[in-house]
Amino acid sequence: MDDKRLQGQKNKKFYTVKEFYAEIGGVVTKSQIYRLIKQGDIPTRKIGSKLVLSAEWVNDFLNAPFTDERKGA
Repeated sequence: MDDKRLQGQKNKKFYTVKEFYAEIGGVVTKSQIYRLIKQGDIPTRKIGSKLVLSAEWVNDFLNAPFTDERKGA
């Protein structure tokens, strides 16, 4: 990741759904992200007509350790 992008992320307060989608590399569709938002699994705030995610939540999500969801199944 280049220095300008890192600097911009440090000052970033919010991500749009499109930006979050790009950050996670398209692992899920934007429709799936909106579904998770509607279910309350992804916290958002509305600014005007735009849904935004807090940069703090996005960074925590991206840096969280992976867990094995199959345990106990």
